[in-house]
Parts: sequence; C-alpha cells; structure tokens
Amino acid sequence: MEVIKTTNLTKSYNNVEVLKDLNLSIKQGEVYGFIGKNGAGKTTTINLILSLISKDSGEIFINSEAVVFTDQLYKKKIGYVPDVPVFPGYMRARDYLRYTSDIFDLSKEEVTKRTKEVLEFVDLPNSNKKISSYSRGMKQRLAIAQALFHDPDILIMDEPTSALDPIGRNDVMNIIYKLKGNKTIFYSTHILDDVERVCDRIGILNEGVLIYESNIDDILDNFYSDKIYIETQNEAKLVMKKIVSNNLIKDVTISNNGIICKLNGDIDSNTLLNKLIQLDEKIVEYKKVKTSLEDIFIRLTNERTS
Repeated sequence: MEVIKTTNLTKSYNNVEVLKDLNLSIKQGEVYGFIGKNGAGKTTTINLILSLISKDSGEIFINSEAVVFTDQLYKKKIGYVPDVPVFPGYMRARDYLRYTSDIFDLSKEEVTKRTKEVLEFVDLPNSNKKISSYSRGMKQRLAIAQALFHDPDILIMDEPTSALDPIGRNDVMNIIYKLKGNKTIFYSTHILDDVERVCDRIGILNEGVLIYESNIDDILDNFYSDKIYIETQNEAKLVMKKIVSNNLIKDVTISNNGIICKLNGDIDSNTLLNKLIQLDEKIVEYKKVKTSLEDIFIRLTNERTS
C-alpha cells in the first residue's frame, strides 16, 4: 500500500522552479531516505506534504486520499520532527508533552500513559531537568517523543541529525531503527552514512528533480565499483609507483597502509594480483572495495550537472 504518494508535484518561488514534477511513492512500514544537498528541495517537499505551503501543480496522496490544502484532518495520521526543534525552555519534558497533548482527544489517564511510554521509548524517562539545559541530542529525542505521542502511522523527519554530534546522531538512528517496520518513515537528510544504516529505499533529489530511486541493496549492487585495496609489506608509495608505471591501475589514492585504485582497461582483479606477485610484492591484504552511497551520490549528481 502506498502511504505517501506525489504525482508531478511542482513548486516555484519568485518564478524559480525549486521542485519539478516530483513523483514519490512510499510504501507502508518502510523507511524512505530522501537524499539531497542543502537547497535541493527536500524541506519544500515536506512542507508541501504537510500543507505548510501550497503547491503550484501536481497531487499529494496520504493513504490513497488526495490532500486538500485546507484539510487538517489527515495530519492526525502524521508525526513531524523538524531539523532544529524549539521548546519553551522553562518546561520539563513531561510538562511539554502534557501541554501539547491538548490538541489530541485524550483522557488524562491516556495522556499520563502516553507521556510515560514515549519518554521511555526515546530514553528520557526520568529527566527532571528543564528543557533549557538539554543537549541538542536530548531536544531531538524530545521532538521525536512529541511526534510519536498520538501514535501516528507516518513519521516525517526533516534532517533530524544534521545539527547533532556523533553520539546524538547515533541515539536518533537507534530510535529510527526501533521504529522500522512499525511506522512509515519519510526521512530527509544529506548525511549518507545514516541512510545506509536505517533506510529500506532512497530517492536522490538534485536541484528539485528526483534523479534516482531504488532500494539500498540494489543501488549498491548496480553501482558496484571496480576499486581494489592493496596492502603489501612495502611502503604504499613504492607499491603505487611500481604498479602505476606498469600501467595496471588508475585513480590511485593512499589509504592507511595501502592504496585504493581502479583497474586499468581490461585488467581484472586476478590479473592484477598475479602481476603484483610477479613484481615480488608480498601481499598483506588484497580486496575489492565496497561502493559507498556517498560515491553513488557524487557520481549521479555530477552526471546530472555535467
């Protein structure tokens, strides 16, 4: 079932088209990574889905029902996490959740129960600190707790780790991983390591255009690189000089105690290995280098702009 769908969605600002015929399809229960550089149109897309701004043309569907700009009821199915959430600093986490619960039709008992559940889920169960003393990571976890308070089917997250340190990023990623399969998560980001960790499928947005969409495994397989990591008992610079002079490789970089290179022309990995042995190199490590999502992103966006 398609939980979020857009067809030919377009948006312009001051006669500049920032989103161009966007067609998205996010299935129930999946984590969809919406990837793009800053300014690619990710936040504009989210704002359109949430009816925070109006579209120029195209359609948006939530659970197969077309979204009408003036309709607010469909938003009950959605929880939203902004990139930099803002809270009343004088409140505590549980006070804030009870305060915002007024927009939901819940009894006092239900509010108390949900407050306890969501704070435990995001690992803020016993915090008596005022929110003003929270770290950025704690504030982001509180934002997720608030977005989950009414138990929505859909969670939309706009760059939720962009302002966090590595520990904060890891905490948020763990929360997304726990939600995987139970919620449909539309997750916008430019941090590609996070995407590989939690997403089922991704769409790559470049200058308002969706240039590629597929699941993670297929993308990595389809763009599998011919890079090789070579480490021998000799110094990396010497190894690099020797095999470059023999016209065996190209695009060479030094990495740790070895080198990473691409095979040259018709040379395959077994041929290169045999050549290294013939050149009297004592092999310590020799392996194919897995393509990263970052490599693929750079390749696709460069192809689009070249």
